[in-house]
This record gives sequence, C-alpha cells and structure tokens, in this order.
Amino acid sequence: MNFLYLLQHPDVFQGSKFLNSNTKCYFEGWYFKNTCKDYNISFIPGIQIENNRKSAFIQIITNDFSYYISYPFSQFKFSYNPFSISIGNNYFSLEYINLQINEENLTLKGKLFYNNHLQIEKNLFNPNIMGPFSFLPFMECNHCILSMKHDISR
Repeated sequence: MNFLYLLQHPDVFQGSKFLNSNTKCYFEGWYFKNTCKDYNISFIPGIQIENNRKSAFIQIITNDFSYYISYPFSQFKFSYNPFSISIGNNYFSLEYINLQINEENLTLKGKLFYNNHLQIEKNLFNPNIMGPFSFLPFMECNHCILSMKHDISR
C-alpha cells in the first residue's frame, strides 16, 4: 500500500510493510471506546511484533477491569477498503463490531452498530489528528481518531 493512500486513510492497517521484514518491534492497535452514562467499555484489537515474534490480541477495558486476550498471528486479518480487522471470530469496522469471546474468565458475544459519526476536520496540512507529523514516515507511532461522537445500537 502506498504512503499517500495510508496518509489519507489512517484508519487502515499501516503495518503491512513490517510483516515480512526483520523489524524487531512494532505495534498497531485500534481503540473502540463505548460509553453509556457513567459506564465505559473499550475494545482494542491489535498486533505486536517483538523480536520477530508476531501475535494478535484484543484488550478489553471497563471501568473496573482490564482483560488481554492473545491470539496466534495467523488469526489476524485486515481489509483496506472497507476498513476492517478480524482477530479470531471477532470483527471490527467503522460500521460495527462483532464479538465472539469465550475465555476462562470472560464471555462477550454480540454486535454493536455505529452510525452518525462526527469526524474531526481534515485538510491538506492536517490529514488526521497527527497534523503535519503525519507526513513523517519515520515516526514511532501513528494515531487516528475515526469518530469524535457517534450513536451505538445493538
């Protein structure tokens, strides 16, 4: 995937260039925060490469707990258009997430649908929340806000 496309679409998987390289460390994740009154639950699907070992994960963060579920890297799939991430039987996109987690201490099953997105303003000099730093390909991390506010339904 070329740099200009990735710059214009910071939500998509940025790390494909690291998958077959000798990179010792790389991390990429997507943060899905869900809020209802005083309760928050966030889902972070992601990958990490450490000392040429690759793994995928889903982290779940609530007001009271944090869970980290590791998956074999082979269970990580991504799509550029439309943006989506799959880890195991779990699916994440701008439109919805579908969770099928059944671990020893945690069971989460169901779909959350997202709509009426309010996105941040973008322009030539600020293609995403990173502003002009987005143009520097050697940055150690990359951030993107997909939606500042949206409706959630199930």
